[in-house]
Amino acid sequence: MKQLTRSALILAGAAALAAARPAALPNPWTVVVGNGPFAGTYKAKADEVMCFHYKAQKMLGASFRDFDAKDAHALGDGGIKIDNPDAPGPKTADLHVSFGDDKKRSMTYDVYNAPATVTPKGKGADITGAGKTKEGVAIRITANCAEIETM
Repeated sequence: MKQLTRSALILAGAAALAAARPAALPNPWTVVVGNGPFAGTYKAKADEVMCFHYKAQKMLGASFRDFDAKDAHALGDGGIKIDNPDAPGPKTADLHVSFGDDKKRSMTYDVYNAPATVTPKGKGADITGAGKTKEGVAIRITANCAEIETM
């Protein structure tokens, strides 16, 4: 199930980025790793972040992939996925972030069912989730989506 979630995030972002589409507004995406060997604040290339709302699958999220990442500490790919975003009540998210070269990741962090918030803003939204991996590494992902592609 964890691999399926991670694959869905990465594939959704990569497929959307690879498809020809009109120039979209940039979507800043930030991850803060609170502790461990990769502790720090990382920012994805805002023009490579895809924000999406798949209504049929009841999923809202943001993902990216840097195909040019070469350094072991470079931000490689990541995503935040909220299930049932239109349902009332508190939201939870699955968080994913990987570091390193596109062919060989040096570190991957995953957090499941982390508390999350969605703040609508015009045609977009701010999506935030934070939690700890099973190893105790604190992760916080924020996506400031100027536009959300609805499918």
